[in-house]
Amino acid sequence: MRGLEVVDSSSSRPRDDPDKSAPVNPRRSSHRCCIRFHGLRLATCSLDQRIKTWTLDETTGNWASDDDWKAHDAPVCRLSWAHPEYGTILASCSFDKTVKIWEEGGVEPARGSDANAGSRWRERATLSESRTTGASVRAVEFAPRQFGLKLAVLSSDSILRIYDCVELHNLATWNLTFTIDVRLLQPPSTPPMSTTDMFAAPGTSLGASSNGKSYGSSVTGGRPGKREADGGWSISWCKDATTGQLIAVAADTYGLVRVLQLSDSRSHKTVFTLPPNASGATDSPAITTVAWAPLCGRRFHLIATGGREGKVNIWKISPPHTNVTTEWSVNLAGTFDDHQSAVTRVEWNVTGTILSSAGNDGNIRLWRSTYGGIWRTMGHIHTEHGDDEEMHE
Repeated sequence: MRGLEVVDSSSSRPRDDPDKSAPVNPRRSSHRCCIRFHGLRLATCSLDQRIKTWTLDETTGNWASDDDWKAHDAPVCRLSWAHPEYGTILASCSFDKTVKIWEEGGVEPARGSDANAGSRWRERATLSESRTTGASVRAVEFAPRQFGLKLAVLSSDSILRIYDCVELHNLATWNLTFTIDVRLLQPPSTPPMSTTDMFAAPGTSLGASSNGKSYGSSVTGGRPGKREADGGWSISWCKDATTGQLIAVAADTYGLVRVLQLSDSRSHKTVFTLPPNASGATDSPAITTVAWAPLCGRRFHLIATGGREGKVNIWKISPPHTNVTTEWSVNLAGTFDDHQSAVTRVEWNVTGTILSSAGNDGNIRLWRSTYGGIWRTMGHIHTEHGDDEEMHE
């Protein structure tokens, strides 16, 4: 299994060095990566305030760096590629309380002391509404292309902002269409939720529940205290346009994930919530990562969550059937505590059939469903010791 070779952006190698695919220890600063739609471009962001882009050489399977520039005045938190239909566009967010929109184009001549002279990436817009509340921006994600060039932004004060690009040929103008304080959202009339026996995790057990207990309905608002510490953590759009504009938001310290539906009339509502565990307790540690799987022909949705409690949860979500019910069906399809430490990220593959999770234990773990619908581990990649990654089954 070929590992991803990421050259640390703080390396002293000149930018025009032809050997850009030589591996250098990436732990020095690169801490987030984002792969473009077709899988041939990669962007990484760093604690040193820089963004680096990469291109895959399909003949050798190696990644080569093609650009590197200073993007923010503080560590860069997250990145998101826009759909290729809108061009080569990248969004970044940072602890400097801003979101920046970047577009790849021709190299422009240096202007004065421009630190990014020679870079093909141009800054087209800066979204700085988070500065009004003094909150860092922790998550950004472009919406599916069916909804237009739309960007979701979540800041550490748990405020979700949705921006729309006014003119596709001019990325300088963005309208702020939603400003939602997620902590203050009222819970929905929560549909019955139950656990299922569709999982098997070594060392864990979770009984099935058929009592129709509703979870999350006791949470009625944000708790007072340090908003920066409580903070918003992660967002993920529903990739299926037939159910409308849905976005999952992990915010606050309750360990609760809220799924919101946005309308073109600028109204929004909470359609369902995901508790941190099967018991429905709302005092669990924060959920810090959420990922909505591509639908790819299934009749149900899958949402994965992970957090400081150390568990990876996989939720099976069935949309309402107008002939039978108007409520969403939410079931816990799998829960795993193999990391035995905080889970920092969950991501699906392009078909939504394999889930990867990363934890503070230094492992990337892979999960997939069996033919019978039971979720099991399929192996893990250990990256804690040395530069060589090992795949264990």
